[in-house]
This record gives sequence, C-alpha cells and structure tokens, in this order.
Amino acid sequence: MEHYLDNAATTAVLPRAREAALSAMDQFGNPGSLHAMGQRARTLLEDSRGRVAAALGVKPGRVTFTSGGSESTNTALRGAVQKNKHLGKHIVSTQIEHDATLNTLKALQNQGFEVTLVAPEMDGSVSPDAIRAALRPDTVLVSLMAVCNETGAVLPLREAKAAMRQICPKALLHVDAVQAFCKIELPMDIIDLMSLSAHKIGGLKGSGALYVREGLHLTPLIYGGNQENGLRSGTEAMPQIAAFAAAAEERTVRFAENTAHMAALRDRLLAGARALGCEINTPADCAPHIVNLSPCVGRSEVYIRVLSDRGIYVSGGSACSRGKKSHVLTAMRVSGKNADAALRVSLCPENTEEDADAFLAALDQAKRMF
Repeated sequence: MEHYLDNAATTAVLPRAREAALSAMDQFGNPGSLHAMGQRARTLLEDSRGRVAAALGVKPGRVTFTSGGSESTNTALRGAVQKNKHLGKHIVSTQIEHDATLNTLKALQNQGFEVTLVAPEMDGSVSPDAIRAALRPDTVLVSLMAVCNETGAVLPLREAKAAMRQICPKALLHVDAVQAFCKIELPMDIIDLMSLSAHKIGGLKGSGALYVREGLHLTPLIYGGNQENGLRSGTEAMPQIAAFAAAAEERTVRFAENTAHMAALRDRLLAGARALGCEINTPADCAPHIVNLSPCVGRSEVYIRVLSDRGIYVSGGSACSRGKKSHVLTAMRVSGKNADAALRVSLCPENTEEDADAFLAALDQAKRMF
C-alpha cells in the first residue's frame, strides 16, 4: 500500500477537478472567439474566475489566471517595483522565501534595486519586529510567503502591514499564498498582490492565479493578445482553469473540516516524531499541513529512498531544490547533522491516521540502519 505524504510538492487531482478539466476539453473553443463555441468557453472562463474569487472572498475582476505560482510571483514583484519605482528602490522579504521570490529579487538587484532579506528565528518563525526593523521610508515592496513551504511557519502578515502603514505607507504587500490557500485563513483586506497555485489544492499543474487588489494596475510580464484584461496575454488554458475552480470550490466548502483533520494528523506526526527522538524544525504555531523533522542521524536522501521502497513518499524540503541543501534550514541555523537528515512531511485532507502511523513506523525502522 502506498502512503503519499508529499503534498507540499504537489497533490493528487481531485475527482471533481478532473471531471471539470475533461468537460472543458470537450468545450474546446477559444474564449476570445465571437462564435457560439467561443462564447461558451468565455462563459466557463468567467464562471471559473468567479469561483476562485469566491474562495478568496474577493470580486472576480481581481483574479488573473496564470500558468502557476512562479509566474504569478514574477508578475507581482516586477510589476510592483515598476509601479513604485518613483518612490524608491528598496525591497523587503525574508531568507525563507520560495526560489520564485528569491531568484526574482536577485534579478531585480542586478537592475539596481536594494533587497533586505529578514532572517528567521531559530524555530523557523519570522519576527514582526525584525520585519519592522528592515522597513525604510524608501521601501516600495514587501514580499512575504503566508506559509513557509518547508517548515509550515506562518508569517505575520497583519503585523507587517501595520508596520508598513507607519514607515512606508505607499509600499505594496505581495503574499506568496501557494502553501496557504485553502489551508489557513488569509487576511485579504490588507493584501495588495497574492500568488496562487492550482496543483497544491487538487487542481492541475500549469495553472495558477494572481490576485491584484482593486485600483492597482501593473505592467504585464507577458505581452500578446491582451487576454486577462491585458495583465497576462496568451489563450487561456481552459481545462486547467476549470479544474482550478472546481478544486478551490471543493476545498473552500470543507475548509474547517479539512484544516481540523490535517491539524490532528500534524499533531500525531509531531508526537510520534518526538517519541522517536527526532528534532522538530517546525514552529509551535505552524500551518496544519506541514511538518519538518530531523532523525538526527543519516542523510535525508537515504531516508527518502528507504521510505519510498516501502511505499511511503516524503521529501527533504522543497521539491524545487532537487537535493540541494535547504536555504530555509540554513537560515534557521539548524545544525549540520540535523539539516542533512531533515524530512518534510506534508498533508492533504485525504490523508489518514494510517498514513501517519505508517510513516512513523518506517522512520523508526530506517533510523535503526544508522
């Protein structure tokens, strides 16, 4: 029997999302075409936009569909600094962001922008005071992930925005919500820009969205036929978009039930890992679906292979890092042996106690090999 516990990397496609994608493939018209088939596709596009917007609690016009979280983040960061460049060239983010953010910020540094990356605390959390201390009157953009994809740390978005209002009131707040959407409550009233990804919630890969608050207009990253109100050109990928909407709707309807279920499994994993003598690299008030732990001996890639041979699938950190040393754990000052052996276990609502217990039993056996 297989036990999939790598949901922060990607999730299984929900049955409703699969059905929505297949139906959209049958309605294959281009949403930009004026004939009846094109207009049916247009209707599906706007219905899907409305359903994703409803999951966020915002107006449909605030949602722009993209190819995923990375494109959304690139569009948001580049568009925000272009919008505010007359105010300054200072950007604030953190050392634990996803590479989509960090590598875009590196590119912006090469274009003359100054970037301050706030260090996390040793438990993986980010201090509101540290964010405040990094802000300056010439700060034009603050980019924070809502939930750290490696440790499950929840970042202090409201506190950050409150500090921004005092120190740099015209700066924009971008939130990477790829690991947060449908997992925790999001403070939409304070967010200017937000990145989303479909395949983290049961949708298809290659689909995402960018939320842009009302009254804010960005320079596009991709030019072409002016689709998505000119912010993201390119013929809309209707099967992916329809699946995204179906997944967002299903996850939102069962949000309270799902989060409580995942939190219970998270606590079961944490208790079991501590009983095995593991170090926990996850803050006490983490998100309900991510646990980062270290068996303290061996290396994560060995554990991953051993567990995989037993049909149990976890990761050593971000799937995008492809085995490289975790920049998140490095920023947390996690000791070498603990960082080398770190494992990320990430949940979805379909996971069970049997999945958690199977992982813990296999981990216990694997530890004995060292």
